Amino acid sequence: MKKTLLSALFLFLGTTLWAQNNYIPYNRDYYHLIDRFQIKYAEKGNLLQTSFKPIRRAELATFLKNISPNVEEMSLQDRFNYEFLMNDNWSLTASEYNENDKHWWNLAYERKSDLYVLKSQDFTLRINPALTFSLGKDSEEDQTLFTNTRGIEVQGDIDGRLSFYTMLTTTQARFPDYVYDYIRGNRAFPNEGFWKDGEGNTRTWDFFHGRGYLNFNLTKSIHLQAGYDKQFIGNGIRSMVLSDFSSPFLFGKITTRLGPVRYTNLFAELTEDIVFANANPGDGSYPKKFMASHRLDVNLLPNLEIGVFETIMADSANINYFNPVIFYRYIEQQQGSPDNSLVGLDFKLNLKGQYQLYGQFILDEFVISELRSGDGSWRNKFGIQLGAKYIDAFNISNLDLQAEYNVARPYFYAYERPALSYSNYRNPLAHPLGANFKEIILAGRYQPLPRLYVSGKLIYSQYGEDGNGMNYGGNVLADTDDRIGNNNIRIGQGIGTNQTYIDLTGSYMLLHNVFVDLKTIYRNKTSDLASRSSNSFISLLSLRWNLPQREHEF
Repeated sequence: MKKTLLSALFLFLGTTLWAQNNYIPYNRDYYHLIDRFQIKYAEKGNLLQTSFKPIRRAELATFLKNISPNVEEMSLQDRFNYEFLMNDNWSLTASEYNENDKHWWNLAYERKSDLYVLKSQDFTLRINPALTFSLGKDSEEDQTLFTNTRGIEVQGDIDGRLSFYTMLTTTQARFPDYVYDYIRGNRAFPNEGFWKDGEGNTRTWDFFHGRGYLNFNLTKSIHLQAGYDKQFIGNGIRSMVLSDFSSPFLFGKITTRLGPVRYTNLFAELTEDIVFANANPGDGSYPKKFMASHRLDVNLLPNLEIGVFETIMADSANINYFNPVIFYRYIEQQQGSPDNSLVGLDFKLNLKGQYQLYGQFILDEFVISELRSGDGSWRNKFGIQLGAKYIDAFNISNLDLQAEYNVARPYFYAYERPALSYSNYRNPLAHPLGANFKEIILAGRYQPLPRLYVSGKLIYSQYGEDGNGMNYGGNVLADTDDRIGNNNIRIGQGIGTNQTYIDLTGSYMLLHNVFVDLKTIYRNKTSDLASRSSNSFISLLSLRWNLPQREHEF
């Protein structure tokens, strides 16, 4: 897989290329600002397709410049958000707001958005620190919670032909008790790959995080990207298709845009499993697997975006799957159906400059006759998401509300060969709960002042856990041949669990992309097995610089 991607990279670098730009790293808070503007100002001549994230800075820059006539009518908070986005993408927006009179001796922060910029006619380099320091307390944990992340973010372009991005951080942390239990119980680290734990009873973790990629255009309409990063598909708080819950992975991506039509091919090498040394990942050659995916995204109307997609999991980088326009299920059947395939669709509909409806339907296996029979066949494996957003709710400026419902049938994402499950580095590639669950999310965001953001979130989940060596269908890594039966399969079967997660957060932006966060979390898990029940209050105070909030919403 690596050789294939690198060979393609060097081949394309020798081709005549057009102007380049990077992608905007996925950050829920950042993309919420984009989402607000898109709902308010979606027009036929100003399309911005955001369901496949991250999106390109050039696309956002074009959108922002097109809505500039609306700036005067914006609320004070939205003007601040508009200037923030313009400044963060200054190399493409030519932002008039980004010059900084309070620079550091003409050496740093000459622009509000960047610690250091080197710019010439043929070269642009942006360098920024990436830091998070937090302290907190968990009612279930005797020791102080903390996060200590230090790193660097570098991005730029060369000759208008090649752009690049890299981020590297190192972190030492002690997370809440339930996160510790997840890591130990699942032998997987949320959002990350390789990790180490501290010695003794410190319950601390130590890990690196790295991302990096190159961008270039094959033609004016075909964009190529290769590197190591995460992807997110959808418009919700969760994704039933592809989320950022697992670690970054090696990928190659081809994006073809023709007016309102966008076609994306994603090829990736994933980590099938981990070699352990005692309780921690150890040295060794970790087994790999291959993912190929294509998605057709069409704006049928200026305010309606529809996407259809297909994904295949295979043992290796089968050359047949590199065909960018073929139906993967056909190839899979031609080879004796050895691989795991998923298909589905998603949509996003903006209404009246204030509402957004969105959803996803993803199908692993489906037999209509068995669905009609009502026997609860295990073969009907699918997931559904439905959601709605209401911005400037009740005519209160910058009050945004969101409701979302997610459901996944037992054994969804899993496979008869666990190696080909829909997972990466032992984490689910989509929803953190895996499968066999129902979930409702209520969220609200309010910006009373330009620099102050207040958010709240309620997540209520019902799911079934495995026990006594029985596979009830929630663990995507479990072998589906070990299922409890063929019929009478229902959502929530197994050890019944009800979970309530409440998060209240206040964030204040001190400087461009520098935040102070105060967060309070209440998490209650009630299980039919008393030993698995828990109840905790968590408080955290954080300072972040060019990094998103670290979320553990499971």
